[in-house]
Amino acid sequence: SGIGLDVEQFRNVLVDRKAKREKIGVPENSFVVLSVGELNKNKNHEVVIKAIAKLNNPKIHYVVCGIGPLENYLKNLVEEKGIEEQVHLLGFRNDVADICKASDIFAFPSLREGLGMASLEAMACGLPIVTSNVHGIVDYSIDGVTGYTNNPKDIDGFSNSISTLLE
Repeated sequence: SGIGLDVEQFRNVLVDRKAKREKIGVPENSFVVLSVGELNKNKNHEVVIKAIAKLNNPKIHYVVCGIGPLENYLKNLVEEKGIEEQVHLLGFRNDVADICKASDIFAFPSLREGLGMASLEAMACGLPIVTSNVHGIVDYSIDGVTGYTNNPKDIDGFSNSISTLLE
C-alpha cells in the first residue's frame, strides 16, 4: 500500500484556539510557527530557531512537536539566542492536528525528505507552509502559492518568509 492522507480527518478538526494555546503555553495573541518532526539534524529545526531569533519579535512563538537526540542542543541554542519565552519544545504529541489548528504557519526546514507527511497534514489543516526547497517537498510546496520555499540553510530566507506571512 502507498502513502495516503485522509484530508478530511485534518480539515474537519474543530479546536478552541484560545484554550489550546493556553494548554501548550503560547499567548493567545501570538503568531505561532509550528514544526512537527524528530529532533535530529535532518529535520533542521535550528534554522527556524535562528530565523526567529533574527526577527527579534516577541509576538512570534515557535512550537515543536517531536523527540530526538538534538533536544539538549536545541534547548541550548534557544538559551544562547535568548528566546526561551518564544520556543516551546512539546515532545511527543498525540494532538498534532489540534495544534495545527491553533497555529498560524507550518515550518518544514528538512535537509532532505522523501515526502514529508507532517507538512501535508498541516496543509490539510489550512496552514501556509514555509519549507526547504529539497526533493520530495518541492512536489507540493509552491513558492508564493502554498507559502514559501527556501534553501534549508538560508536563515534569512526563513526569516523573511515568516515575516511576510506575519504581515
